Amino acid sequence: MGAEPERNRIVQAIEQAMHSFEAAERALDADGLIRHFADVPGFHVYNDGVLLSYDAMAAGVRGAFPTLRSIDGGFSNVQVMVLAPDAALVTAKFQETVTGGAGVQMRQHGAASWLWRHIDGEWQIVFGHVDHYPDSVSG
Repeated sequence: MGAEPERNRIVQAIEQAMHSFEAAERALDADGLIRHFADVPGFHVYNDGVLLSYDAMAAGVRGAFPTLRSIDGGFSNVQVMVLAPDAALVTAKFQETVTGGAGVQMRQHGAASWLWRHIDGEWQIVFGHVDHYPDSVSG
């Protein structure tokens, strides 16, 4: 990527999008979270090794969020690699506690990577993967 000011602007925009992603998760805002993903041809995300289309990902989020009490935690070691004026690759680690409706807590950590594209004035995820590893379960 060429000019440093342009690169910095893109990195800041992606970092803001990542914070917005985290906020939607913490708020259990399914539609808010789904808005971070682009419904475009070729979209797919691997979730724990399972290939998901946009529709399957959206259905999974919409089905899971109402069953939860909370999601706490977030991303660390966020790395943004600007690939082009309209594309960036993001990698991050995460640590979170997911509390189900019955109060059972699952602490998990993992890693994720996403290809973000600037589409119609918005940065959205068009491809990615996330792997979750359980830390502990309590009830």
